[in-house]
Amino acid sequence: MFNFSLWSRISLDVVAAPTLSRLQEVALRGALTLSGAVAGTLTLTNDEFDSPSPDTNTTPAPLTLPEQTESSAIAGSQWRHWSLRRDGNDLGKLSLLWAQNQGPDEELKTQMDAFCEQVAASAAKTRLFEQLQHIKREWQAMLDGMIDGVYVCDENGVILRANRALASMLGHEIADVLARRRDDLWAQLPEYTVLRPWQPLDMGPLHLSPQMTEFRCGQPDRVFVEMAFELHATGVNLGNPTMERARGDGGRRLCVLHDVTESRRLQEQLLQSEKLAALGELTSGVAHELNNPLATVVGYAELLGLDKTISDGVKRKVSLIHSEATRASNIVSNLLAYARRSSPEKQFVFINEAIEAALEMRRYQLQTDNVTIETDLAPDLPPVWGDALQLQQVFLNIINNAAQAIISWRGEGEIRIQTRATTMGGQHAARVVIEDDGPGIAPEHLRRVFDPFFTTKPTGEGTGLGMSISLRIISNHEGLLWAESRLGHGARFLIELPGGGGDEATSANSEDVPRLEHGHVEAAHVLIVDDEEPVITLMTEILALDGHSVTAAFNGAEAIAVLDADDYDLILSDVRMPAVGGPTFFEILQTNRPDLLAKVIFVTGDTMSRSTQEFLQRANRPVLSKPFDPERLRHMVRENLERLRA
Repeated sequence: MFNFSLWSRISLDVVAAPTLSRLQEVALRGALTLSGAVAGTLTLTNDEFDSPSPDTNTTPAPLTLPEQTESSAIAGSQWRHWSLRRDGNDLGKLSLLWAQNQGPDEELKTQMDAFCEQVAASAAKTRLFEQLQHIKREWQAMLDGMIDGVYVCDENGVILRANRALASMLGHEIADVLARRRDDLWAQLPEYTVLRPWQPLDMGPLHLSPQMTEFRCGQPDRVFVEMAFELHATGVNLGNPTMERARGDGGRRLCVLHDVTESRRLQEQLLQSEKLAALGELTSGVAHELNNPLATVVGYAELLGLDKTISDGVKRKVSLIHSEATRASNIVSNLLAYARRSSPEKQFVFINEAIEAALEMRRYQLQTDNVTIETDLAPDLPPVWGDALQLQQVFLNIINNAAQAIISWRGEGEIRIQTRATTMGGQHAARVVIEDDGPGIAPEHLRRVFDPFFTTKPTGEGTGLGMSISLRIISNHEGLLWAESRLGHGARFLIELPGGGGDEATSANSEDVPRLEHGHVEAAHVLIVDDEEPVITLMTEILALDGHSVTAAFNGAEAIAVLDADDYDLILSDVRMPAVGGPTFFEILQTNRPDLLAKVIFVTGDTMSRSTQEFLQRANRPVLSKPFDPERLRHMVRENLERLRA
């Protein structure tokens, strides 16, 4: 433990006393043995670094080791005190007790002075050791509190230090990670794939030679970025391996492992959202170009259907043209509505119609993928107060997931959609059941199916956000969404939404416009402003049924010139036109002819673009969407003429 002699230099083995409390005990026993004192006490000063000792779980405190005889019973007892000092610091005090007439002689005093110097030196070194231990524990606690994996390895890649996050990422305990080669541990990760090999980084502390790699592993896939920095005690790379090793830190590297899976998915989702936004703006222009010819086809098919001179066989063909053109128009409208980005718009929603609108966008693709759709839609559903586009998004998400599961499993199958009236909390409600005959959902996945970013699809084929977004939408509608499944027997998603309508809620499909007979309205002079000649011709023929006369202008500039030359009872204007478009034309009227503003009706196939929506909201004028039924145009003209003439 330590060696001493009355006639030789006293030495104390610091290694045998690794903590201050242990040193206290060893040194005091040695002092008693050396001096022949009957009792003694050794007090070492505490400091801010003192903490419970890992081997004794005590802190340095006054220690007294008397002989069996009580010191108070010794007559004429004599105390002698020695201060323990080192480098000007007071480290404590050693006190020894002798019996009567047995005080220390000069030689023993010299020996004790030397002994106390050794104890003070040992105490100073032991205190430094404990300070280092404290700092080590503090750093380890800090590292264990990090969410990133951190480790230190030597020049051979052997891990010397690691935190809990790294062990968790690797699926091991810390003890199982230490003394293992990094490459060996990483190679054992499931589906381990290097995405980017080690390469220097032109950023950060360049004197630490930072490097970075990227890899993927696990099921489902996780993506990690790993960075490494060379460790140098002085913070400077000496550039000489021999000198680095002599300094004691040569070849060691500090490495940080960061899980970037969620941030990458968020980036992908943001990119996808930006693409959809750009697509929405692009398709709004395309829709305008599609809706103009569709307006002509639908309109003339309607007019031909009114012609009593054509045969029934021709009428059937015309009716087919009309229905297919209307179907194409509905598809364009649904796609535009789904692609646009806007705040929720609550209104009465008829669930069956929202389902049909969602199916209309996917029906053809499902047919080509050999996925059949069977619907059983109850006619007595209560209307729901909500956002139709958001509910369509929910139905599309579930239908798309079901179709993808069927296709990946056996290549063909069936999706069944059923609606029924039910109750929620004693109130009328609508229930939707969407089920498939695909592979079903594994029990361990079923409880996570609504978790953000959870997906069982291969990388790049899904963001894992569809079902979590759907759950949020249904929750915002005060409804319920849950999943049921038996592995190998398909999956079923159930939605319940509280009813929100009364007698005032009517289906969009019930808004049929009654047919007007010829001549039921006083003839008027109408100005049509549109850059599409077929549309102008169609509108002219429709308005002629009621005896109206029409003047045409192909843009806003021509319309201004025409208005200066004549008076008009009504102005029907497109929005998107070359040269002077609808918004500019309206602004000119606001400035120069405010008396004509009440006569303006906008007729456009571009109602979904953000700029058009904002303009129409500001203008606050009646709007007729292209394509339109002739009867709807006639009704709008008649209603506005009656309003102006009242």
